[in-house]
Amino acid sequence: MIKTTLKADRTKVIIACTINLLAVSAVFMTQSIFLELSESFGIDLTQARLSFSIVSLFYAVSFFFLGPAADKFDLPKIAVTGLVSLAMAVFFSSYTTRFGLFIVTMALTGISAALIPASMFPHIAKTSPKDKKGAYVGSIVASGTLGVIFGRVLMCLMTAHIGWQFSFRVVAGVLFVLSALTFLSLVEKKNEKSNSHKKLTRLYTKSIRLFFNPECLSLLLAGFSLFFGFLGMVTFLTYRLIAPPFNFSSGGVGWISFAGITALIAPFAGNFSHRIGIYKIIFPGLLICLLSFQLMGWFQSILLIVISLLMLFLGVYTCQPLMFLLMGQRLPEESIGSASSFYILACIGGGSLASIFLGPAWRSYGWHGITILCSISLVISLIIMSIIALKEKDR
Repeated sequence: MIKTTLKADRTKVIIACTINLLAVSAVFMTQSIFLELSESFGIDLTQARLSFSIVSLFYAVSFFFLGPAADKFDLPKIAVTGLVSLAMAVFFSSYTTRFGLFIVTMALTGISAALIPASMFPHIAKTSPKDKKGAYVGSIVASGTLGVIFGRVLMCLMTAHIGWQFSFRVVAGVLFVLSALTFLSLVEKKNEKSNSHKKLTRLYTKSIRLFFNPECLSLLLAGFSLFFGFLGMVTFLTYRLIAPPFNFSSGGVGWISFAGITALIAPFAGNFSHRIGIYKIIFPGLLICLLSFQLMGWFQSILLIVISLLMLFLGVYTCQPLMFLLMGQRLPEESIGSASSFYILACIGGGSLASIFLGPAWRSYGWHGITILCSISLVISLIIMSIIALKEKDR
């Protein structure tokens, strides 16, 4: 009986991780095919970045509304709804012939994709056995991290062979199948929500108060600055690689993007911090990110770009979970759900705004301008974390 229950739990975790991976992948899958999108829609190459800007912005903003909602409604049903709507958005986007309409479908893609991590993170945390909770929660964190890499790499390689339109349809088909599998495996008659009796407006009011918590706000700003620099560099790296002297195809960009596999360090960062100390990991992680910016920003070497990407994803995804861990230590347990949603909003929102606002810098100053501005953003994150560490030391 115990073995059967354990097997069922593992099956549910595998399904949750799989759909979370694909949801995050859907957000990042346009980031490395800007050239193909610009050629397909007949638009300027720099305009193509808006496909990622919009999908990531709507993905991020959705978490503002989904955090409290996830505390009230049935989580697996939210995930199934997200999968079906995400599949439809991706499917219809592949048939659009106008870039404006494509952008609308990308906005719907971002909203739909957000429903899945917003529901699966708390679902796994609430339903996992106590002795397995750390491993299961770590697994779903890793799936989201891997989704960033999977979306960039898979779409590049598929686009190089079958085109982006057919690639989108394949992704949509997989999402439809997974929505049925998720419904059969995760949705139960019994409602698991302990807060279902609470008014939604009260939950939103409580979550908004987090913005008036100085410690919470400072960590949100640190995450925003970190991802503004991180996703800003990664987004415009695509333009860098497809331009002279590299002249890479989408397939080449995809293989280089695979260097981001070091992001899988994220689930283990928490365990290391218990033995070493949170700040002793965060500060070297941020400095590694800053060094990687300089290596990929000022040198024309594919080897150095690959090494810098390895370092960048390692540094970012070592720091990100620890910043959230710090937030969790400063907030009551009942606020963690909303806090996690706001933290995702700050991080992905920072990356989305970077892809929008760094456009003029790219047109005027090129890759070196991007490197300088993203480095400044990372230094801001480093300063904020230094202030937080000093205040904690003085207590």
